Amino acid sequence: METMKTKLLFILLVIFCSTIAISQVTGGQVDDFEDGTTQSWSEGGPSTNPPINISTGGPTGVNDNFLQNDSSGGTGAGSKMVMFNPSIKWGGNYTSAGITSITCDVRVSTNTLNLRIAMTGPGGRIASANSVDVAPSLNWTKITFPVTASDMALAGGTNGASTLSNVTELRILSSTSPSWQGASINARLEIDNITAETTLSTKEFFIDGFIISPNPGNTFIKLKVPQLVQIDEIKIFDILGKKVYYNNKLEDQIDITHWSNGIYLVKVSSNGNTKTKRFIKL
Repeated sequence: METMKTKLLFILLVIFCSTIAISQVTGGQVDDFEDGTTQSWSEGGPSTNPPINISTGGPTGVNDNFLQNDSSGGTGAGSKMVMFNPSIKWGGNYTSAGITSITCDVRVSTNTLNLRIAMTGPGGRIASANSVDVAPSLNWTKITFPVTASDMALAGGTNGASTLSNVTELRILSSTSPSWQGASINARLEIDNITAETTLSTKEFFIDGFIISPNPGNTFIKLKVPQLVQIDEIKIFDILGKKVYYNNKLEDQIDITHWSNGIYLVKVSSNGNTKTKRFIKL
């Protein structure tokens, strides 16, 4: 009996480890924060001003969630502009996945940020050789971090190519030189749509966001999908998870007259990838 239990536990362990092994960064994946969470982005336990999910005011406006991260300047926890993501989703082999850059929408307050990507892995710590400098503004800006071996500099590591083939943690930080820790600065970074780009065009992998208008609305809504390749399906769910709409193509407009007032989730799928936005029926 004990032998049978041991074999069963071993099989489950193999399945679990195999699942982890194949769960890694993929072309077109995106953190859009529409689920209301930080999607594993953090500053660590001691920080007094960790990243938080903001439910409205992102690049597409009302009801577009985004992530906000503050740094206080000075010394101590939370003083530096740096946030990290150790999740399996952003780990793995960037080289074999064909990831050439990471793009995102950003908005900065208070002081200019010298933004970089940093990674760690078997070859040690690496960071963007060149920063993307973003000045304070009321407007959102799309920026690109190249992440091939030639775009990265050592930041305490010995072999950047080795790290790119097995990333165990991804960071976004501000520093005037390649760094793992980031620099102390009083600033606010707002960020959305963190996307893994590949050698193939974005259109071939996913939908680069979509807009619901009017939002809120009470009689009809229209869905505008930028950079559309092919719609797989459109699903809309109420707050209880009940599906209230389905189609495999875009309609000119969707009649919502008879829907109950409340929050709905609109999910659009293209080429096997899904983007979700919230909609409010008044």
